[in-house]
Amino acid sequence: MGLTTRSLHLVNELKELDRLRSFLADSAGAYSLDDRTLYRLNLICDELVTNIVSYGYGEGEKGTRRIEVSLTGRPDGVEIRIADDGVPFDPLSRPAPDLSADVDERGIGGLGIHFAKTLTDAALYTREGERNVLRLTIKRLMPDEERTG
Repeated sequence: MGLTTRSLHLVNELKELDRLRSFLADSAGAYSLDDRTLYRLNLICDELVTNIVSYGYGEGEKGTRRIEVSLTGRPDGVEIRIADDGVPFDPLSRPAPDLSADVDERGIGGLGIHFAKTLTDAALYTREGERNVLRLTIKRLMPDEERTG
């Protein structure tokens, strides 16, 4: 069975999240992903694309840059590739937030990246020319698996 890839190009605006969610739902159907895998896919992509839109670009660049989200269906799950031309940023190098700290004492941010790192089975960041490229793998849950997330 050959691997098939589906891609979506977004501009750096938060309103694009609706298009992203529709793309992910359509792709989940095409790849026969279970609801829990789709939930993980949505949470991860939503958090990462929100961070790119919110922090990856300077003032005056809203709506002028492209973010590419590609999914490749695999027999054991799905590979996600998110590429953007924002400022260089490796989300995988961020330290985990202190989840034991009180909400008022914990610093702002970092939870979305934490979710993305903990809900994926493999993750790799590279800087390719002027682009941040994040590759993530989510394995399909097997019916007898007792995994959370």
